[in-house]
Amino acid sequence: MDGARVFGSIGLTLALLLTACAAPTGGAGGGVATSSAAPAAASATAAPKATCQAKKVTIAVPVTPPNVVHLTPYVADAFGYFKDENLTVELVRFDGGVGSLRASASGAIDLAGTSAEPVLDAIANGADVKIVYTYAPNVDVSFAVSSSIKTMADLKGKKMGVQEAGGFADVMTRIVLKKAGIDPKDVTFVTTTTAGRVQALATGQTDTAVLHIDQVKTVQKQTPTISVLANMWELLSDYQYSVYIVPTQTLKDDPSTTECIVRALMRANRAMYDSANKQKVVDIAVKEGKIDATIAADTFDILVKAKAWPQNEGLLKANIEGTIKSEKDFGKITKDLKFEDVTDLTIAKKVVDQLGRVKDFPY
Repeated sequence: MDGARVFGSIGLTLALLLTACAAPTGGAGGGVATSSAAPAAASATAAPKATCQAKKVTIAVPVTPPNVVHLTPYVADAFGYFKDENLTVELVRFDGGVGSLRASASGAIDLAGTSAEPVLDAIANGADVKIVYTYAPNVDVSFAVSSSIKTMADLKGKKMGVQEAGGFADVMTRIVLKKAGIDPKDVTFVTTTTAGRVQALATGQTDTAVLHIDQVKTVQKQTPTISVLANMWELLSDYQYSVYIVPTQTLKDDPSTTECIVRALMRANRAMYDSANKQKVVDIAVKEGKIDATIAADTFDILVKAKAWPQNEGLLKANIEGTIKSEKDFGKITKDLKFEDVTDLTIAKKVVDQLGRVKDFPY
């Protein structure tokens, strides 16, 4: 089951929620749907857990402030999962995945979160890093537009809000333009910060923005005339949103630290499917993401139902290779790359074996 199909299965509900201009309480209604799949007990022959000595590690987070979908490392920290691994974690914030990737490639970061595109481009150009896990496999963003845009054709001549060349918002925007049959030369790309992209759209600095679910709700509350032109999960199939990466040399020299970090993150991803944890996660979203509490709660409900966070290894071959194909179609990648060339699931598989596989969950 690919990412687009997972989100497509609730597409009508999401479309109604995202395009409504009413108050943000029009969320998923009742309580959070907890995962029906329960983790199996670790096998009797499960690989022994690596034990990390007390140490400080750094994790690059690519979105500042984080949206609800990006909360995994914050949840792992707040719930004490890093502490359980003897780790003191510094979350180093970047204003996009490109900066996070560069920090990882330099060896300054123990593990870095980023969108898939810049990583695949970098590996194709010789960067010695591997994808080892993810915090959100599936695209959950919408292409939001000002009131002057009613159809795809209206995008010509408009101001496209992006964060950085080659970054996630840039790629999503170019995918929409390609769908519309519009040459990127016929629009203006305007660089905004992650935190500023909602305000840029609301104030007319840009005519478009690639926004996560909570951002759509926030901007529509402020400016009800803003609408959703396209939900990206409906335009894309077999596409990977986020990844966690580690320098290849780190996997050779110190796999134990990576294992301890991934185990804490996987526990956090699973914890978000427990309805008993909802309020604590929402509180984290309010504190770290500066998100309205009602919007955070509604978004959390949507993401749980959409199975946004992985419970097992999180990386699907079809999604990774679909993203590679997309980048090749745009001319960003010329080298032939396969799933095995860019990923190393040794540690993620080991941790799933230790914690027990969540049955009937696709990733």
